[in-house]
Amino acid sequence: MFRLKVLIILILTGGFCFSQQAITSYSILNNNCTSRNSSLGGYPIGVFDSEDASIAIFLPSNLLPSHDKQLVINYNNHFADSDFGMVNYNFKVKEKGIFSASLFYNNYGDFEYYTTSGNSLGNSFSASDWIFQLGHSKKLNDNIQIGVNLKFLGSVFEQYKSFAIGSDISLTYFEEEKQLGGYLLLSNIGTSIKSYQESNAKNKLPFNSVLAINTKLKHAPIRFHLSYHHLSRWNFSSNTQTTNQSAIQINQLFSNFFNHIIVGTEFLFSKNFNVRFGYDFLSRNNLQPESRPGTTGISWGVGFKVKSLKINYSNSKYHFAGTSNNITIIKQLKSFSNK
Repeated sequence: MFRLKVLIILILTGGFCFSQQAITSYSILNNNCTSRNSSLGGYPIGVFDSEDASIAIFLPSNLLPSHDKQLVINYNNHFADSDFGMVNYNFKVKEKGIFSASLFYNNYGDFEYYTTSGNSLGNSFSASDWIFQLGHSKKLNDNIQIGVNLKFLGSVFEQYKSFAIGSDISLTYFEEEKQLGGYLLLSNIGTSIKSYQESNAKNKLPFNSVLAINTKLKHAPIRFHLSYHHLSRWNFSSNTQTTNQSAIQINQLFSNFFNHIIVGTEFLFSKNFNVRFGYDFLSRNNLQPESRPGTTGISWGVGFKVKSLKINYSNSKYHFAGTSNNITIIKQLKSFSNK
């Protein structure tokens, strides 16, 4: 046990070495595409839910033995003819524990060729990303689990191809009796093994570190989530100008802090029906039009059970011009030995 604790500390400490990055590639890694995540602001939830294996896809320490033989299918209808898909299956290996296998696919649509003067050449090309991911978790005690995802990524933009390997490492704490939980996640630790152009330096993965807590009210069916993402990055603004005006500096200080915050709420009316809401400060501040901010940065969703199917739906408003709709279906498959 002592060696395992030391290993955890070393892994988590080493992960921060990847945090100071400049320009990154592989935007598919920023897509936490399950509906439950999306409806709560776009980040995972630090709970142990035996009926929903989708919460462990991007937070491997949530993976439970009870997720064995659960199939998860997700489809995300995004903007401008782009769409995202994911298939996940969870299985046990004797004496090795529970594992999760996932395949992600992002289709960015078709693009037409044009000359520099704006004349169409009459043909087009496509752009897409895909990921194969394998996850595993280990129980440390009744309330704490550690997990890891290993992933192989491919990206094809017209004639340009790139491949990369990466990993996620996470630690989840959840106390069932008090309904109190949280997690630490280090995601997208890795590097490219083939760049889009051989002459270029290796493409960097978009590393992220997230610290989150959640709690359920004792006498009400409401759970609150609070996440702080990009622990090692303070300023998301590209504006590097400095000013001596103290009022502006204070406003910038508060803006920088809240840009890291995601808040979410789940209304747990029953095991068969939930309603969820989320608010992303960064999306709100960066993507809202000044004239008509509307509901930019706000997401909502529902989860319900129909016989043996658990269905989650989410609607996320990233911009005034459109929304992103996401649906996830979870199915508990029977053992092949049971007929």
